[in-house]
Amino acid sequence: MHGRPVHPVPQNRPWWLAVLLRGPSVYRSVLVRAVITLVIAAGAVCVLGSGVIHLYLWGKQYGYRSIPTIGPLFLLQGIVSILIGLATIVTRRLVVVFVAAGLLIVSFCSLIIAVEHGLFGFQDSWYAPYAKATLYEEIAGAVLLLAAAVALAWPQRAGLARRGRSEAQATQGQRAVGDSRVSGS
Repeated sequence: MHGRPVHPVPQNRPWWLAVLLRGPSVYRSVLVRAVITLVIAAGAVCVLGSGVIHLYLWGKQYGYRSIPTIGPLFLLQGIVSILIGLATIVTRRLVVVFVAAGLLIVSFCSLIIAVEHGLFGFQDSWYAPYAKATLYEEIAGAVLLLAAAVALAWPQRAGLARRGRSEAQATQGQRAVGDSRVSGS
């Protein structure tokens, strides 16, 4: 019972919009809502951290600011990451969680491409400041946010459905026992 959705889809809203606007309140259990909120918050901190690191690397002396194309992209990544990170923790809505996860995925994929093959005429290195730390942080944040997104998108299948099935099986078992008692009387 704790894992079942609280809010039915409103009649005036398309089903897909209702899904995208889901938040942790879709669960009745305070514990489940708290865990999902903590997972979203941890992912949002990773998004914020990525933004701060990009702004730091852009702004420091001999930083990425002077590199054509990459410099403005670092500035844009820093600003957008901070805004999306804040929006993620403030709203806790599925659509924003997906956007934040997507931002981190694109960011760590871009880092891997820049190091391994070069990007926009610039070859980065794993020895560059914060390169490996950023990679690990962005992967961890993306995993956390995607886990929260799964829990929000499919509340019946987010690991709590087993409990619901067990309860249903127990109820069916009690009914079968009750039926045999009634027929045996």
